[in-house]
Amino acid sequence: MGILENIKSKQYWIEVVKLGVIFFVLFMGFSTLIAHFSNVFSGNFAAIYKEEWADGKWVGDVALKGIISFIYAMYMVSRRMNSKANFHK
Repeated sequence: MGILENIKSKQYWIEVVKLGVIFFVLFMGFSTLIAHFSNVFSGNFAAIYKEEWADGKWVGDVALKGIISFIYAMYMVSRRMNSKANFHK
């Protein structure tokens, strides 16, 4: 089954949302941890907020990571569904 057949399935979209949300949360956490390692471990969250999230900076960051997470989830779920379909043939 190709991606065009997969996107017609309700189960496909349920799996995309589940994987996308999990990946988004992990992606946001790890990227913040990597970018602001010393501030995270010193507990200086105000500096992280000021550098990354204040004055609407969060919109671009969240939107970009959300799009990346959604595309990744679509690809991985389609790939998983195709491998299961090929396995059972």
